[in-house]
Amino acid sequence: MFPLSKCRELHNFNPARLSKDPYPEDDRPRGQKDLDSVLHHRRTIRKEGHTEAIWIALKNGEYTLLDGAHRIVATYLESKRTIPAHVINMD
Repeated sequence: MFPLSKCRELHNFNPARLSKDPYPEDDRPRGQKDLDSVLHHRRTIRKEGHTEAIWIALKNGEYTLLDGAHRIVATYLESKRTIPAHVINMD
């Protein structure tokens, strides 16, 4: 499990997404697909208690998000403190 609080420091993740309006109409890189994906993961969290793991690389003490931005947002919106994660040590 990866602390959601550390997600703000991830390279390749916009910490502004950790808000009550993570994908405002003027900032949706993938359009409606961003909202649909977050909604899907929120439903999974409500049903199962968590969503599938995100993927993170660790190199030189720095974390880089490889996959899972929508899962991070959904986890935040569901008021969770941790998210399942696969961390790959690149050192």
